[in-house]
Amino acid sequence: MPPEAQKKKILVVEDDIFMVDLLSKELQGAGFDIVVAHNGTEGVEKFKGVAPDLILLDLFLPDLNGFEVLRQIRQDPVGYTTKVMVLSNASEEQNIKEAQRLNVIEYLIKANFSLPEVVEKIRKVLETV
Repeated sequence: MPPEAQKKKILVVEDDIFMVDLLSKELQGAGFDIVVAHNGTEGVEKFKGVAPDLILLDLFLPDLNGFEVLRQIRQDPVGYTTKVMVLSNASEEQNIKEAQRLNVIEYLIKANFSLPEVVEKIRKVLETV
């Protein structure tokens, strides 16, 4: 397979099993390669082993919160430039500002976006439209 035809790899860091299932099916159906982490620690570990093209990150996780995951990833030379999208129900202004400070490309509030809309945003960020 030529390099340009390789599937883009997305690391989904999300603890809600139902949401993981929905996202995985939708993203795989759209042609993405999906790696899932169910908590923050696992997210950081998988990031180091996977080198994803994009991280789809929830903020409310059972161990490390999403911002701590992001801070750890941003300390890595590769993680410093990795594209990150937040997909969370946290709509508070301070969370959005902190995400911007940590160079998050998109901040999506779960309740405001359908799965096809999330996929479309990911395609645009990864330029696979």
